[in-house]
Amino acid sequence: MKKYIKLTLASLAIIIALSACKKVLDTQPYDRISEDVVWSTKANAETFIYNTYGILNSFLSGPQTDPRTTNILGFENIYDGAAPIFTENVTRSSDYGFNNWGDIRRCNLIIKKVGESAGISDADKKALIAEAKFLRAMSYYSIARSTGRIVWIDKVLTPDDELKLPSTANPTESYNYIIKDLEDAVTDLPATKIAGRTNKFVAASFLTEVCLQALAYKNYPAAAAVNQNDPLLQKVLDNAQIVIANGGYTLESDYGGMFNETKKNSDEIIFGVYRLAINTSNEGTPMQQMVPNLNNSRINQNLGSPLLNNQNIFEAWAANFPSQNFVDDYLTIDKSNSNLALPWDETSQYQAAVEEGANIPSSGTAHNVIPRANGETIIKTGKIKAGSTETIWKLSNENRDARWRATVWSDSTDRIYGELLTTTIRGNANRWIKLNGYAYYVSLSNMYWKKGLYTNVNPRPYVGVATDYHYVPMRLGRVYLNLAEAYLLKGDISNAVINLNRTRVIHGKLPAAQVTTQANAWTDYKRERRVDLVLENDYYFSLLRWGRFGGNANSGLSSGATIPELTQPIRIMDVSKDRKGFITLTGPFGGANNVRVFDASRRYLFPIAQGYIDNNPKFGPQNPGW
Repeated sequence: MKKYIKLTLASLAIIIALSACKKVLDTQPYDRISEDVVWSTKANAETFIYNTYGILNSFLSGPQTDPRTTNILGFENIYDGAAPIFTENVTRSSDYGFNNWGDIRRCNLIIKKVGESAGISDADKKALIAEAKFLRAMSYYSIARSTGRIVWIDKVLTPDDELKLPSTANPTESYNYIIKDLEDAVTDLPATKIAGRTNKFVAASFLTEVCLQALAYKNYPAAAAVNQNDPLLQKVLDNAQIVIANGGYTLESDYGGMFNETKKNSDEIIFGVYRLAINTSNEGTPMQQMVPNLNNSRINQNLGSPLLNNQNIFEAWAANFPSQNFVDDYLTIDKSNSNLALPWDETSQYQAAVEEGANIPSSGTAHNVIPRANGETIIKTGKIKAGSTETIWKLSNENRDARWRATVWSDSTDRIYGELLTTTIRGNANRWIKLNGYAYYVSLSNMYWKKGLYTNVNPRPYVGVATDYHYVPMRLGRVYLNLAEAYLLKGDISNAVINLNRTRVIHGKLPAAQVTTQANAWTDYKRERRVDLVLENDYYFSLLRWGRFGGNANSGLSSGATIPELTQPIRIMDVSKDRKGFITLTGPFGGANNVRVFDASRRYLFPIAQGYIDNNPKFGPQNPGW
């Protein structure tokens, strides 16, 4: 059984009360604990370390981690800081976390004080120092992947030290420090698995991704030129094998369960962050912005159906929604060839059943009507041919990638908290409830997020309702995908496809991809990573990495060019009430900002906030373009 750590300051007092002598605790002042006590034993030191794990909050998951991309359509002004990014309203004064020095001081304090402790064994010192190096590396990595450069500090500074330190000269120097810390952690951390705490395999897993990012930013801002024999690629391969061969982790067949309460202890999860109901409520989790706000009065006003059995279930603040751009990457098994998986609207069953370009009525009360909103542009229309027994629901749901229904809550796909949501025209949870002004926190894309939604919040997902919750910053599927990318960069298509097929087959329940060209392998790989790691704080930074690699990794464009996936207009799909017709369209969608801009001259790194450089010129120069 996995053990858990709970990161609270109260735990420090509890552990020290049990381990320190009463005489020490009876010494004034009573509200403080001396450093000598904190670093006197392994148990006391560990409590300080546990409270340093907040560093990993930069790698948490949920819809709020992905709004910079075209995966998400959200309400205006509810982007958690993303709208200024994709509309290019970022200025050189914008701060993307350059100042992580408080966290770094804690890590350096652990290294120093543990090393000096007379009460901690040499073996325990080695492991605890390695843990601090892992945390230091992760803090710096969260900065490096945004701004490229960091202020490297590897000791506890005092007032007598020179405090106006320089930043690293370039991303390569930053990543060299980060990689060295992670390699030390892999060497000296134990293999023991404690949920919520690092070990040898956690460090090795993150190292596979750090090395890929480091490779992409070599020579920045000059074009990236990937050498198939680059030592960084070998580090990815070697560390992935440490995890795969020795970690004891296995891919989870119940993909969705890893992100709710049913499989939170899955053997695929390498590192999770676990919150307990004793100090966590629904609004403190991503679920508050995943669940809609609905009642029967609003549904009736919209001529919708079915009515809810329990009108008190849906009173949350859904704000971020899956886009059609994203969900089109969930493949469907072709009925004419079960070894073939295609986009749902390219399958033989779709082609046999659907007349594209059909005239779809836009007014009236018939079940085949699909209304239009001002400012929206139709991209495609389709309706079921006369005599066909198919429906748009069947074509877009049956035989589809299993992660579709585990990730996205769409028209009639599942009952959640006993209720069936329908998102067709005149459904009970479609976008027209919002557009007609009958509801507020209802999807703009006719879809909601399901990945990461617990099904046992009692009595319902609502403000103040206590709940456990967990996040998955690292898992085995991610390691396999990092490994696949390394093989692609080495030109080894066969091994790349073998490893991208791990998640595609086990998580997606799809037939294995069978490709022989670099271009097709990259297409399948990028799709696989997008759907498997959606909402896991990955896609934006992966797109930047692929843009730096260029070529097949970025739609055939040169290194450092624009990134098509970051400039596409958001698409949605409306389906008629009888599910016999559909339109896909783009537009403002109820006032939500739907413009995506990517200035390749500067967007591969965010600025170092100019205020820091003004106070200390050694932090400069400013990043290119800012």
